[in-house]
Amino acid sequence: MTLTPLITAAEGFPALERLAMSAQDELFLSFRIFDPRTRLRDPQVRERGLDTWADLLALVAQRGVKLRMAVADFDPVLASHLHRQAWTNASGFADTVQGDVQILCAPHGQNAGTFWRLVIWGKLNRRLRALRSDDPNRLTPVQRQVLKSGPILRPVTLHQKCAVADGTRCIIGGLDVNERRYDDHDHEGLPEETWHDVAAEIHGDFAASLRAHLADTWNAALACGAASLADRALPIDTSARTQSPVDMRLVRTFSDPCNGVARLSPAVRITEHEAVLLKEIGKAERHIYIETQFLRHAPIADALVSAARRADNLQLVIVLPPEPDRVMFDGDTNWDARHAQGLQLSQLEKLRDAFGDRLALIAPAQPFKAPEGSAEVYGAGPVYVHSKVTLIDDRFGLIGSANLNGRSMRWDTEASVAFRDPATIRGLHDRLARIWLADHRGDKDITQAEVWNAAAKSNVAVEPDQRIGFALPFPMQRAREFSRRLPLVPPEFF
Repeated sequence: MTLTPLITAAEGFPALERLAMSAQDELFLSFRIFDPRTRLRDPQVRERGLDTWADLLALVAQRGVKLRMAVADFDPVLASHLHRQAWTNASGFADTVQGDVQILCAPHGQNAGTFWRLVIWGKLNRRLRALRSDDPNRLTPVQRQVLKSGPILRPVTLHQKCAVADGTRCIIGGLDVNERRYDDHDHEGLPEETWHDVAAEIHGDFAASLRAHLADTWNAALACGAASLADRALPIDTSARTQSPVDMRLVRTFSDPCNGVARLSPAVRITEHEAVLLKEIGKAERHIYIETQFLRHAPIADALVSAARRADNLQLVIVLPPEPDRVMFDGDTNWDARHAQGLQLSQLEKLRDAFGDRLALIAPAQPFKAPEGSAEVYGAGPVYVHSKVTLIDDRFGLIGSANLNGRSMRWDTEASVAFRDPATIRGLHDRLARIWLADHRGDKDITQAEVWNAAAKSNVAVEPDQRIGFALPFPMQRAREFSRRLPLVPPEFF
């Protein structure tokens, strides 16, 4: 069994294309976003005259390969853009790919209760009026039904991103598939086009375990009325299950719908991400390296604080964006965005107080000035960190879809791989450090926070075009100025 890390879409997209092309019997895909118009990148795949993912899957299905695809659906009113995008993407594949093809536009079945509709009635009513005034031809079947029978509030989603070929080979990680996600190690595009992500390609028994999880996801979506966009979608037999090996374990978050007048949260069922991380952080002795889009979950931060107190020399390096992409690039200043940033600020302040100079908080940015009017951090365009990676003491690694927030730990459907090969862990750690630190890396010990802090301080002291690598200090004051706390909504929502 082998695990190969894939850093950025420049590595991840071609590997996923080759995986799809290699399928002989079945290709099973589950993604939050998967655009059929996404251009193919692997030269050997393109040599076949294929241009887009729609072309590739059409060829795969034409060969007789069973195709099962779950595209995550979203709230049809409050997340109208994402909901329509999901239906457009799923329909785009369904209109193009012929054969033994089943495609779900797959929601999580949780529907918030009446109390929460009353709490946000003003916003909800505005969004419903906007739907009524929209071109009816642009409405999805779900939105048309909502306008007849009343709103559906879906606070939970399928957030995982993974693919399995023939139950023997897979890719799992944080990377969705569209043009927005494509970037390489140089991150030289416009700030809003940067996207750092990590996935893993795995051959062996782990793939069968992941397929069983995808089958569970599929059946749960069917049970809550997921729309089938191609052939009629049928439940998948899950009686035969392969246990993932000890040194390469499947880690999941999975919840069930739970109704009630005042209910917002689903019924939490599988919280392996939280359990595994708490356990492994509790055993950390020397160093922890984290890349995450969000760090908002108090139990994770509290476990790190306890580890800092227990292990006097424990080093912690965290790489994360200064704000969510909807704040940095879309200008979102609504209360929920501010509250979410406030949750994260609270956790980061805990860590700063516990670790002191043993903590490095890094917000990467391009080594040149941001274009006028674009997003910036310390005058440079941010490199958007979307990866979900944890590496501990060269003995534990985690790559997947789960952020360090309550939503990923307890609500959303998530999948990751936990692995224990020291050479793979060290190799990934070193590759990531070389990307972020560049020449600051040298022959220094990348497990030490002071190495990262020195690079970040050196960079922030000079003009953007004089900086080396991408490392900059996380802008705590900027986060304080943006944050506002409104504690009515449970933290797992964020």
